[in-house]
Order: sequence, then structure tokens, then C-alpha cells
Amino acid sequence: MRAVVRPWWLAVLWLAACGGAAADHEALGDRAYGDRHFADALAEYRLAIRLQPSAALRAKAGAAALHAGDFVAAVEEYRALAQEGGSRRASEAADGLERVARAAAEGDDPAGLAAAVNGLRAVSAGRALASFARQLAQSIGPEPRSPDALSVLPYAAAGAPDARAEDSLMYGYATALTRIGRCGDAMPVFEAVARRAREPALERPALQASGRCALTLGRQAMDGGQADQAEQWFRRAASGGDDRDPVVRAAYIGIGDVLFARGSFAEAAEAYQRALAGAAPGDSLAQIAAEKLNQVANAGTVIR
Repeated sequence: MRAVVRPWWLAVLWLAACGGAAADHEALGDRAYGDRHFADALAEYRLAIRLQPSAALRAKAGAAALHAGDFVAAVEEYRALAQEGGSRRASEAADGLERVARAAAEGDDPAGLAAAVNGLRAVSAGRALASFARQLAQSIGPEPRSPDALSVLPYAAAGAPDARAEDSLMYGYATALTRIGRCGDAMPVFEAVARRAREPALERPALQASGRCALTLGRQAMDGGQADQAEQWFRRAASGGDDRDPVVRAAYIGIGDVLFARGSFAEAAEAYQRALAGAAPGDSLAQIAAEKLNQVANAGTVIR
């Protein structure tokens, strides 16, 4: 079968047609952009890019997407600008990504914010995030809607202006982790904040939060049939405060449960009794501890 040889001038005409169509779409995009119809401008620029990609078109598309509020699309265009435009365009792309991050933070768009920060670090890893670290943290808030949004907080902390601000951001990061059930990841962060004590107002709250995480992990281990691991977590929770602390008292109940299941009745009784320490009348933990002590008594243990 013979190969079909097309005249060279057909290829030239095809390229010229593509170039003309791309120019038409770019012109339409410029007109829409000038009229502040940014979504329409983005659509035209992307059509032009499909026909004839260029760094200039990527920059225009990124700006249009940013003004249209489509932050994820803006990140895509600025990252493509950095990849396709070479070193000369990398700084321009990083500037664009920083503008996207600011706008996403102000617009409460966690997905766009996470994409922008991750893109910024990919394009310009050495660029400081300190200038909008507080914005990043505030945009997440105490109850993040998306786990992806959490990724920006360590970056914000790394670019914090001082040690106290860094630990405040890390404390917020760990708190957010606990809210989505990631106590195992949060606990070492709380411990680090408490150990460094660079923000005095957070030292005790971080210790208490660490204890709550240890208690949660102990209960999870107990529910999963991992008694030895559960005991370790409960003892860590019990070591984080005085015997009147509800977390400490709940941890002693957990320790008692582990020991009771193991048949160490006298030690279990001692743990339950420590959970009774400093209890106010009607205290729910005291009631639970008292019931547990009755179980020990029914098992034939003499409580001293």
C-alpha cells in the first residue's frame, strides 16, 4: 500500500488556518477580558491554546481565570506557564500563583487555596509564604471543610514571621486534624508546641489536647482488641495532668478496663479508685468508676 504524499503547501495552509483561528480566539478573548467578561475570555484563550499554545496565552488565561474566580483553572494555567515558558516565565507564574492564593484565601475557597499553595511550591519552592500566612490560616478556620485545605497550614507555619506565630499556626493545624479524626497525626504536633513553649498561652492547651488525643487513640485501640497498645495510650493520657483532670480520670478508667480484662483485679480496682479522685457529686466519670468497682467486687476481688 502506497503512502499518500500530500503537497507541502497543504500543510502550510493548515498551519496558517490554525494560526489564524488561534489569533481570532485570542482577539475575542482580549475583547471579552476588556469588557470584564472573564469566564468568556478564559474560554476563548483556552480555545486559542488548543490550536496554538504559547506562554503569552497561558498568562492571559491564568489572569482571566483568576478574575473569573475559577482559582483551580488559574493554577492550572500558571503552572503550565512555568512549565512551557521556561525560566524567563517562572517568576511571572509564581507571581500569578501568589495572587491566586491571596484571592482564594479572601474568597474562602479551600480547594483553590490548596492548589495555589501547592503550585507555588512546585514552581518556586524557595518563595516565602510569610506575607499571607495569616490569611492562609484564617481561611481554614477551626472546622475545615476539606482535608486538602489542611495542607496549606504547615506551609503557612514555615513562612511565619516569628516562632510564636509558627507555633500558633501549628496548634491550629493540629486542632484541625483532630476535627477530622486524625489524632495520630495531631498528637506529635501538640506535643512539639507544648515542649517548645514558644507561645506561653498555648503550652497548657497543647498538653491538654495531646492528652485528649491519647485518650481517643486508647479507646480506638481498645475497641480494636489491641489491649497492650490501648494501655500505653491510656497511661500517656493519664500522665498529662493532675488526678482531677477529666481526661486523666477517664484515662484511669481505660487503664482499669485493660487490667480488669487481663485479670489483674486489684490493680484494676486501684485505677478505678483514682478515677474517683476529686469527683463532684453526680459526676458522670465517678458514676462509671463506681460501677466498674462493683464489677471488680463481683469478680471476687477484695477492695482495700
